[in-house]
Amino acid sequence: MGSHKRSHASVVVTACLVLAALVCSAGSSAADDCRRVQNIMVLFDASGFMRSGERYQRFLESMGSFENAMPLTADGFFNVGLRHYGLKVGLGCNNTEGILAIGPWDPERFINSFPKSLSYGTSSLSAGLVAAAQDASAADGKTILLVIGGGLESCKADPVQTAEQIASNMPDLEIHTFQVGSEQEGTFFLQSIAEKGRGTYNRLRDFSSPAGWHQWMKRYLVVPCGPAQPAASQAPARVNAVFFDYKTFSVRSKNPQIDGQNLAALQAVGTFLQQNSAGRVVLHGFSDGQGSQTYNLGLSRRRAEAVARYLATTYKVPMQRISVVAHGIAQDALRSAPGAAQPEYARRVEFELVR
Repeated sequence: MGSHKRSHASVVVTACLVLAALVCSAGSSAADDCRRVQNIMVLFDASGFMRSGERYQRFLESMGSFENAMPLTADGFFNVGLRHYGLKVGLGCNNTEGILAIGPWDPERFINSFPKSLSYGTSSLSAGLVAAAQDASAADGKTILLVIGGGLESCKADPVQTAEQIASNMPDLEIHTFQVGSEQEGTFFLQSIAEKGRGTYNRLRDFSSPAGWHQWMKRYLVVPCGPAQPAASQAPARVNAVFFDYKTFSVRSKNPQIDGQNLAALQAVGTFLQQNSAGRVVLHGFSDGQGSQTYNLGLSRRRAEAVARYLATTYKVPMQRISVVAHGIAQDALRSAPGAAQPEYARRVEFELVR
């Protein structure tokens, strides 16, 4: 096997041996994380804009992914609240309503709080920003505001100026924006709001699975917990990914060399989890892009679940200590530049060890 292929075969997961350290990047391992923020306030667009093109349905699906990503990142860490703007017809430019006060994370209550249908209400983004900021100011601790919607403003108000005033009055508040659709005015407003609010601008289409939210949350919601602590058992410094044969999700490969590497990686991870009762693992599944996006997403999940079952069966690791993230097509498999992964190395599951 050439050096190019070995570089991809050796997908490395480095275990950071600090008490609850932040996951540094995809493929890195970490310990349990601490809160960077105390509260999350979700302000979402429920105006008439969201009725067309199944926009609201895609938003609800993304919120389901948000819910599923939370326990992978920091289950129970945060207080979460919900507010919408634009749902009620006739309220005009005051059209905003809190539907879930900021309180301890409750996934069932969170997902059930979203309206089942929308009306043709006014898109009063500025009013929503003001009300969400007031919700945040009443909560203890640092708050981030997630603004999710088209970014349009139907009223005679400037949401960018509103965000600038909020940021000036609340220097500890961050405003992150997630655009539904691609209207130019909405892009301008949401990019500018994120800039004024010391946050990030994103497109919601990039958050259609728990994997997208998981990566974003790791970067913006959590931080390392403190100084290094003695470990009961040294985590493996280098752990290869598990690689899969074409169109399969069996951890056993027909290639004897790959099969041996897979078993060695599984043994290293299984042994570490046996020796560290508080340890967890997040399994990141990938596919090579042969077939539809839906097929690849499902196959990447089945591969990660196959690794989870193997660890649970062979090494008696409780399933509650194993989490699965399906990424679908591995981005390195889509690149044609030198150094891109060959398809056989895109068909993989990477380990993220959490101590």
